[in-house]
Amino acid sequence: MKEIFPWLYTISQNKESLLSDLVDWVESRSTWCQYWNLRWHRERFERENHLQQKMLAMITKVLWNGEGQDKLVWVGVENQVYTIKSRYSILNNEELLQNSGVFQLLWSLKIAPSAIVCGWRLLLDKIPTRINLGTRGIHVGSMQCPSCQ
Repeated sequence: MKEIFPWLYTISQNKESLLSDLVDWVESRSTWCQYWNLRWHRERFERENHLQQKMLAMITKVLWNGEGQDKLVWVGVENQVYTIKSRYSILNNEELLQNSGVFQLLWSLKIAPSAIVCGWRLLLDKIPTRINLGTRGIHVGSMQCPSCQ
């Protein structure tokens, strides 16, 4: 958590805890559910609530074996080690990329990699515009254009 969510780590009371120490398993309607015991030094701001939801979405996917230290593993490949190549191969296999020749054309262009990444982010609507930042819980003031309102 310290490396991936440093903002939450600074306000956490669970800094030395393992993930397995922070989860309780509760049986509900013949199924086991996770209940997270996260404690904070103060009330969280709206942005921190959004980060907590993102963190919980990530750690809820953890496979529990109950042994040893917690660690992140990359489930995209067999050896569970993250590499740019492994992420790129997963991206190429995603349905969005398979159904669109635009992405294949974009990645095959002989232009600066930064321009390719910018185009890729644009096509996926990942450019940090006011609206995109606002939907991610980042306060940007008015959503209207600063020039023409």
